[in-house]
Amino acid sequence: MSTMLFSKSKRFWPILSWRVTLFTGLVSCLALSGYAASMTGWSNFSLTLSDLIHYWFAFDESNMTHQILATLRAPRAYAGLLIGASLSVAGLLMQGLTRNPLASPSILGINAGAACFMALAAIGIPVVSELNPILNAVLGALLSGGAVMLLGGFFSARSHPLRLVLAGIAITALLLGLTRAALILADDMAYSVLQWLTGSLSSVDDGQWQQLWPPVVIGLVLAMSLARNLNLLALGEEVAVGLGSNIRFTRLVSGLTIVLLAGASVAIAGPIGFVGLLVPHLVRPMVGHNYHLLIPISALAGAALVSWSDALSRAIAFPTETPVGVITALLGTPCFILIATRRS
Repeated sequence: MSTMLFSKSKRFWPILSWRVTLFTGLVSCLALSGYAASMTGWSNFSLTLSDLIHYWFAFDESNMTHQILATLRAPRAYAGLLIGASLSVAGLLMQGLTRNPLASPSILGINAGAACFMALAAIGIPVVSELNPILNAVLGALLSGGAVMLLGGFFSARSHPLRLVLAGIAITALLLGLTRAALILADDMAYSVLQWLTGSLSSVDDGQWQQLWPPVVIGLVLAMSLARNLNLLALGEEVAVGLGSNIRFTRLVSGLTIVLLAGASVAIAGPIGFVGLLVPHLVRPMVGHNYHLLIPISALAGAALVSWSDALSRAIAFPTETPVGVITALLGTPCFILIATRRS
């Protein structure tokens, strides 16, 4: 029987590898084109693809177009790529860790916790207002994520996926209430905070980009280092332990990685929802269940999704902007309903 399975997997492996290669190439092209659209599209200035190529290979500090690309467009475009990658990988890790296809940073309260702490800092609440924005958001994500897991029975042997989702909805509702209260108290800056809460890349500058990339890169490296343990965990806890995997270590590091990736993204762009839910469900049927492939390809797909969502957010009502979180919500909500319906 095992010999027959081995021969079948060997026979179909070339087809699988071609499918993965083609899908990876397609996603890479989408991410690259999304970056180009974010750099040159829908601007009050005349920006072309030729300008972008010259910016890349023959940068001239005295060239006004190059300065516009470097200071106004590049931080936002790079942030969109990294935020998409981080949220999609965070969602993938959450689904693998909880074995819950509905798990994502936006649904299990992690985004809401980070956003709440950022809003509290905006109105000058002691302690949180004195922290670095990234650290502040990560702390909020850690506390809210921990509360959801405790209430949802994540550490219980008989935990049910629906219980975890309900706990996430309850904690998210509580945190959204606190965030709205902070908005009422911060009347003078309510508009800017409200725009940020919908998920927006419009205010990203070079300073924020410099704060964003270190924690995201660290989080992505940690995620890749967990690929083997997540593959073993997918076989079942008893099998994973029998094959030498430390389940507690895997859960702890995975949880910290999720908090780091989601918290850093929310600190810069606000709670952009449904990226972590949608991307893994798009990638997994094409790539399979091997986390060595799932993690990097999900990162690419997430980068493509957020980059194009950002470009569309400027195109819909140019010269004004639609928050990128609105675009991802319009895409993600039907996906969430479809997944929940299938599971029920």
